[in-house]
Amino acid sequence: MTKEETPNNYRPIPKLFFDDLTGAMMNVCISCQQNLLENQIPYFIEKAIKPHLGYKAYATVFEYAMCINCMQQHKSKISKSSLASINEYFQKHIDVSRRQYLVANELYDNLGLWMDHCVATDNHISAIGECQIYAQCLGDQLVMGECPYMISGEALDTVVNLLSAETIDGFNKLQDELVGPSEFQDLLKGGPRVLL
Repeated sequence: MTKEETPNNYRPIPKLFFDDLTGAMMNVCISCQQNLLENQIPYFIEKAIKPHLGYKAYATVFEYAMCINCMQQHKSKISKSSLASINEYFQKHIDVSRRQYLVANELYDNLGLWMDHCVATDNHISAIGECQIYAQCLGDQLVMGECPYMISGEALDTVVNLLSAETIDGFNKLQDELVGPSEFQDLLKGGPRVLL
């Protein structure tokens, strides 16, 4: 995609969404292992972090990139009742007008406007002990629209409490796959959870 072909709401992926271990862009889908940069397929990045001084300093609990096809496959395993509960929670708590304002005014160059406050509770990053951040990407570009956003651990805990036992089991299995061996699970108890 040339600069002339790049949509106005695309921006280079910020380092916040790079792989913390390598310092490079995440380029492999954690599920199907395809190269996300070469194949030009939409993908998502999720990172669970414990911020200190906002995004200037943070500890990463886990991070991954997943192509849209694998994401949809995992989402299809969510029970209908859980999906309805999740949708109802976000419809009640997300300030859609704020996102619409950012898009309508093409405020794509200030990432803080998109991510400094929890999308569900409106708490500022400086007042949050842990959170998860999400990005939608295509190649080496961040797609600004529904993403990027940050959601606090407090809001995620509320969402998890709305889920059916079947869905929680599915997310726990996915978490085991994404986060790794059981010795890392202590980091997540009562903390960040994989939530597609």
